[in-house]
Amino acid sequence: MTRKALEKGPQPPLDLTEVEVILEQTKVYRNGLQQARIRLDLVSKHGGQPSDLSLNEIASIRLFDYHNQNSGAIPFSNDGSTTYKGWSAQRDYRGYVSQTTRAGEPRALQSYFLYLSAHAEATETLDVAFAIHGDDLSVWRTNGKCTIKGVEQSMTSMDKNVGITMTPVPPERYPASSFMLDRRALDPAGHPDRENSEGIFDDIVTVSILLVDQTTLGIRSMTCDPAGLIHWKDKVSNIRQPCFTGYVEPGETTIHWNDAMNDHFGSIAPPKRLASPEDESGVIVLCGRVDIPSWAGAPEAPVKVTMTDAHGSVQSCHIGFVKGERDELIVT
Repeated sequence: MTRKALEKGPQPPLDLTEVEVILEQTKVYRNGLQQARIRLDLVSKHGGQPSDLSLNEIASIRLFDYHNQNSGAIPFSNDGSTTYKGWSAQRDYRGYVSQTTRAGEPRALQSYFLYLSAHAEATETLDVAFAIHGDDLSVWRTNGKCTIKGVEQSMTSMDKNVGITMTPVPPERYPASSFMLDRRALDPAGHPDRENSEGIFDDIVTVSILLVDQTTLGIRSMTCDPAGLIHWKDKVSNIRQPCFTGYVEPGETTIHWNDAMNDHFGSIAPPKRLASPEDESGVIVLCGRVDIPSWAGAPEAPVKVTMTDAHGSVQSCHIGFVKGERDELIVT
């Protein structure tokens, strides 16, 4: 009980009715990021009078293992540093997409939401239950074991062990063939006022994931290591028409370039930013120039691309240039 409650003396008894537990996602990837939203519907009374849960009672809502109420509390943790058998809870939604759902609209009563994520070590299914601590020191549990006036008792109406099983599944790993590259001009006007402008361009190549059902799965984050590479179709002394790349993270506009390119960008500096972000895609920035000779140690190897997809799972691939072509990129 809080100090404020103690100062007020005994609190009116809490009573809960019409209690329901709804899983809006029954499976969750073991990647520590994707979440299952779990909804608790109820009607509450204090001292026999209809009233919403107090702020303290709302803050007390927890998740626990239906079969282990004494030591099966699921800790709140955003980074997975604390878990129960690989599971952790959150109060806020991270925005990762659910791959299976049976969502329903909240009923015309109080609805409260918590979130559950599974980490790599979460290999067991979990029967999940809610616990609510009343200001009157009562404890209401949706496994049917409630504590009223200090005495634990069975309450059939609070037992919700039907359809509340959460199942962790291994994260999906996508092959190179699933990554789509879509190219368009960064500056549609190009460089019309510059000599040899046909060999000079700044394009963007968006990176996304194509699923088996032909829908696209978004990308939440993306990095390249190193940040970019450079490529000459023909490496002879009089050819100075390479292409080079940088990258931009989803939702950002800053272009990251390979530091090894700092003294080798030629007379036309590469762009520093995109005009607007790509919220669901990673971006490879592809630049063509006509005045950059090859040099020893140039970063020509494909870059490793690491992504977090919209489900919260980590994906990786390599992106490089097609041998024998000047400006064509390929995923491997």
